[in-house]
Amino acid sequence: MKTDDLIDLLVQDTPVRLNLDHILAHAAIAATLIAGISFFSVIGLRDDIATAIATGRFLFKFVITMSLAVTAGVVMRRIGKPGAPLKWAAIALVTPVLLVLGSAAFELIVMPPATWMPRMMGHNSGLCLTIIPFLSFGPLACFLYALRYAAPVRPALAGAVAGVASAAIAATFYAANCDDDSPLFVMFWYPIAISIVAATGALIGGKTLRW
Repeated sequence: MKTDDLIDLLVQDTPVRLNLDHILAHAAIAATLIAGISFFSVIGLRDDIATAIATGRFLFKFVITMSLAVTAGVVMRRIGKPGAPLKWAAIALVTPVLLVLGSAAFELIVMPPATWMPRMMGHNSGLCLTIIPFLSFGPLACFLYALRYAAPVRPALAGAVAGVASAAIAATFYAANCDDDSPLFVMFWYPIAISIVAATGALIGGKTLRW
């Protein structure tokens, strides 16, 4: 057998391994489908969705959560590739923070001070802190599984970012059920729920993503 023929046979017998971009893309699709199926089968849309969708406060919640999902996904991709520049991707995470802070500041300007605290506390905080983590479990499993094909230098950080991305997807669905549309509520309670998932991701990732 000629050497070239032997090499061709070895290449054909070698399993094709997906690169990290493909795996993360598949994980993101699976994560969204799992969260969506869980949401619509267990929770569902708010009763006044037809009216709410015409309001700016309701729609802006999705701008915040979706921007967080995208930027966290970019950071997660960078962390999974040793040597890939992380600085600018991490800075992109400031975008959703600025969006929520800006919308909250606008709310403080246009609404009477007496309404600030009630708007921030809302009446769905318990659901927010329960539903977002619940909807995050499936997406987090998808992302952690995908990151096992990567080589994160800081596995706990990779797990935490995976948790943020998962919680952002979950928060996007939860926002369609939550009738607390005030940016003050979003600024206060959503980050707490997201932090719970990020901490869980860091704990699991620190153990499962080590080389």
